[in-house]
Amino acid sequence: MQRYIALLRAINVGGHNVKMEQLRALFVELGFSGVETFIASGNVSFEAPEGDASALAERIEAHLCAALGYEVATFLRTPAELAAVVRYEPFPGVAAPSDALYICFFAAPPAPETEAKLRALGSEADEFHAG
Repeated sequence: MQRYIALLRAINVGGHNVKMEQLRALFVELGFSGVETFIASGNVSFEAPEGDASALAERIEAHLCAALGYEVATFLRTPAELAAVVRYEPFPGVAAPSDALYICFFAAPPAPETEAKLRALGSEADEFHAG
């Protein structure tokens, strides 16, 4: 079994309210074990057989859409992958401000032209990096 963390977009925002008990039950319905939620964040930790994480995310998205009536983008990461994100230094040698470092997950690595557009959005106050 592999532990995954599902980062769910559109849970408890924009008028969509899902109780964490309901969210846990939806993951149990999919046959997952050790299902835990973190406050009302839309983050769910669970165990599932190892396999294709993309196919697993699609299965979760389809189940949540059927149960909740709207699309819920799902990003799966293992604990090791999240630990690597925490250790990653997007701007080596630059002291990061203590008040803001935001991380966004993509379903797939951005194309070079998309990454260039992202970096072009930078300003004196904001700098972007894709990794």
